[in-house]
Amino acid sequence: MWGTLKHIYKTEGGLPALYRGILPTVYGVAPYVGLNFMTYEFVRKYLTPEGDKDPSPWRKLAAGAISGGFAQTCTYPFDVLRRRFQINTMTGMGFKYTSMWDAVTVIIKQEGFRGMYKGILPNLLKVAPSMASNWLSFETTRDLLKSLGDDDQ
Repeated sequence: MWGTLKHIYKTEGGLPALYRGILPTVYGVAPYVGLNFMTYEFVRKYLTPEGDKDPSPWRKLAAGAISGGFAQTCTYPFDVLRRRFQINTMTGMGFKYTSMWDAVTVIIKQEGFRGMYKGILPNLLKVAPSMASNWLSFETTRDLLKSLGDDDQ
């Protein structure tokens, strides 16, 4: 790993080369997390049967998958930009962008709006089950910890 870091530092532009793609990543994280939480709470509430306090684990899994997929779909162009900037200096790849705006305009001009969503299907196949299990684990752990704390009162 250190050899790779040294190689990138020496041959691809010093310290900035190690952080290539950081801006699209940072710009995409906050909206992704916000959309994920908002959508999960909305879908969770929608899937909770009337009169019940909590949905079943299967419904929590569904809410997690839907929220992760929705948030990822909305913020996916930032992932495309991040990946393009990370491979920007690789020879033969054909991607040479000077800024995020330049990348967006070039991608849309050359590949159409669909270019901003290139590779989304495999990504959703990863994100949906990941977020489903993430939310179910969170809720199960939270409920367990809350039940342990109830004994103290």
